[in-house]
Amino acid sequence: MSQAVMPRALRFDRFVLDLARGCLRAGDHDVELRPKAFEVLCYLAENAGRLVTKQELYEAVWPNVVVSDDSIAQCIRELRSKLGDVDHKLIKTVSRRGYLLDATVSTEAAQHLPDGSAVALSEATQTQPGMPQRVRTIRSHKLRAWAVALAVLLCAAWSATYLAGWPMPLANSGHPGLANNAAGAQQPRGSFRDCGDCPEMVALPAGEFMMGSPESERGHLDVEGLPRPVVIPKAIAIGKFEVTVDQFSVFVAETGMTVGNFCKVIVAFDRTPIVWGPPEASFRQPGFDVMGSHPVVCVSWHEAQAYVAWLRRRTGKPYRLPTEAEWEYAARAGTRTAYSFGNDENALCAYARFADLGSQFGWRDGCRGDMVTHGPLPVGSLKPNPWGLFDMLGNAWEWVEDCWTPNPLEIPTDGSAFSHPGNCEIGVARGGSFAAGSRRVRSAIRIPVNTATQAYNNGFRVALSLGD
Repeated sequence: MSQAVMPRALRFDRFVLDLARGCLRAGDHDVELRPKAFEVLCYLAENAGRLVTKQELYEAVWPNVVVSDDSIAQCIRELRSKLGDVDHKLIKTVSRRGYLLDATVSTEAAQHLPDGSAVALSEATQTQPGMPQRVRTIRSHKLRAWAVALAVLLCAAWSATYLAGWPMPLANSGHPGLANNAAGAQQPRGSFRDCGDCPEMVALPAGEFMMGSPESERGHLDVEGLPRPVVIPKAIAIGKFEVTVDQFSVFVAETGMTVGNFCKVIVAFDRTPIVWGPPEASFRQPGFDVMGSHPVVCVSWHEAQAYVAWLRRRTGKPYRLPTEAEWEYAARAGTRTAYSFGNDENALCAYARFADLGSQFGWRDGCRGDMVTHGPLPVGSLKPNPWGLFDMLGNAWEWVEDCWTPNPLEIPTDGSAFSHPGNCEIGVARGGSFAAGSRRVRSAIRIPVNTATQAYNNGFRVALSLGD
């Protein structure tokens, strides 16, 4: 009767890749690694002594995902730092081709007997530095492939638990057997409010996603950057809707904040360039009819910050604006496409209020919506994204926490905000608005806006950190 053998660990230098636990150890201590960096190291160790091309790493670690060379480079930098490989003698770079783990790697396996018990076996085969061969188990090459695939599953399961804090798969994990970033693959927790006049919030798990857009995406801008892995390390909550006129009015009434008529509106919709009127509008009268359930607009970044500061005082909870990374994570809702429902702008009318074919704007495009009135729609009028968030695309541009940088690689990959010393003079708006064409309401779109600006199509939604 055949006996299945699977590797428990890969040993090299002074380190052990514990495949059963999905972690890297140095002696008695665990070495913390991001999930993708751990997978890259697993693959390099499995193929120690052999050049691993970049394309091979893409296919092994980011299957069916378009990523840039920077995704691999970030992982290699992290690994060298954690391994103390300052002179690059352990992980060698082969210029323009790939990487090579120059180490002796041995494996330890557990033999599963017919009665279900396990007996540890020592690995007889080692890979010497420079040998052009893959690590083999004491069984056949076929069995080795099966064991490594199972090990990757274990790595993925551990990574999800470690990062998320509960048993939910990471968005964009790319692991077999876990959600592969299909729409709706990762379900959020239910919604909640911390007070009667507070925004309704939707809890989202920690996770990993690909931020940015490929060059092939219609409307791609260089400031969005190519897709690169970003980790949201802790659970967050995001406003189910944009902050409304009614909610902002409560804040204004309780704080006594003076609201001036400094908002700019468009007076000619069908011309390029557009024609602006004098700054004489306000969030109560933004140049079109609004009700209390409309998203508040004509709000500057500083006023949005004042609102979340008021929420913090009122609730005793750490309300804030979402970071750019958190915003895009929530907008994508486990998808990699231009929009959270796919790539077809002809389907956009069901999900987003934008400059569709029925609008007055000279740059109108896409589909023709049912609403012919000028301005945004009351929040929640259209379909939500797969995580139950409404109007992430279109309706109103949304302020985020970050200061503006034209270099997307400066946006932190740990979910935090990009900031300048002192105050932000230029902020970031995300998601597009009712006045934006279909290519400017994508999940990756980002634009710079002066933080003091009040604009007829600029609003915001709030975020909340959950747990430690």
